[in-house]
Amino acid sequence: MTKTGFTKGRKWLLIVLLLAVVTAGGIFMFSMLGKSQEERRNREYEISLVNALKNSYEGIEEIKISNPDYTYPPGSWSCDVEIRFSDKQKIKYRIGHALNETQNYNGSITNEQDDFLNKRKGITHSVVVVYYSNDEKGTS
Repeated sequence: MTKTGFTKGRKWLLIVLLLAVVTAGGIFMFSMLGKSQEERRNREYEISLVNALKNSYEGIEEIKISNPDYTYPPGSWSCDVEIRFSDKQKIKYRIGHALNETQNYNGSITNEQDDFLNKRKGITHSVVVVYYSNDEKGTS
């Protein structure tokens, strides 16, 4: 009888351990799935922002995007952007963006930065190097 009781106890322990592993695996998979959706959403906004900036300012050579932030429930998206122009001048500021915008003059900027950007209004037709928020490099 002792052997039977010991086996039943092991079965329950095995069942509990298997349940814990399956639960932990499920949680891990859902967190990975959520991260992929967030990364896809950020990339969609980042590509849209790059195109809008190219339609807003001339002479852009490089754009670096960092610190993307998306509100929950979905509503607004923003990031830090650093833009380098063909004259090697740079500007860095926080900017909000919506997917339907084809131009973007928004941003948390000072009067000095506003003057800097106003002098560069136009369209960039050349290829721009883009550093996305996930540290990937691309062109647009």
